[in-house]
Amino acid sequence: MAVVLPVCLWAQVKTIKPSQTFALPAQSLMDNKAKFDYLVENNFVFEDLYSGKCSWYCGGVIDTVEASSCLPPTAKFDYAPVNAHDFDHTSAWVEGAKGQGVGEYLVYRFPGMCPRVTTVKILNGYVKNQKAWCENSRVKSLMMYYNDVPYAILQLNDTRNLQCFDVGVLGPHDEQAPQWSLKFEILEVYPGTKYEDTAISELYFDGIDVH
Repeated sequence: MAVVLPVCLWAQVKTIKPSQTFALPAQSLMDNKAKFDYLVENNFVFEDLYSGKCSWYCGGVIDTVEASSCLPPTAKFDYAPVNAHDFDHTSAWVEGAKGQGVGEYLVYRFPGMCPRVTTVKILNGYVKNQKAWCENSRVKSLMMYYNDVPYAILQLNDTRNLQCFDVGVLGPHDEQAPQWSLKFEILEVYPGTKYEDTAISELYFDGIDVH
């Protein structure tokens, strides 16, 4: 399913494909809590999410994470926008609009002094297990806006791998600068086998100006 945008809008923005991808651990390891520490030390995705190692987030700050909609919570799960930035692969933001969520979006707001962003990292779909990933829809392409101006189209693969996008250098990194934002709008999706709901488990950042 695709959204039709004016030709001039497509022409003004570049399309970015993943520069790197990193596989999640085997499901048998992920389901074994006793092996968690091993995964943190031996798998890039788990190291990135759970190790607490020095990273862009040593100085990088997100003021808020907002969304156009989210699926209502259940007794066991919630699908809030902050789930896309909680460094937990088992949770997810799931849009709550009718259909497959084309046009729904996440917005990240940063303080002016925040270190600049150069990389967007995405775990696409509900990646907590293979069943949830297959049954729910995943993002095929995202329109990325920098301060509400279309900046790039991120073209995602239909995979549970972590996908890393090199997006240039974004942000003023200036204490006197106002708050700035990155918005990610769903343009196209890969349909789920059971649910129309489209999920993003993690969308987080890397960059410069920290060390």
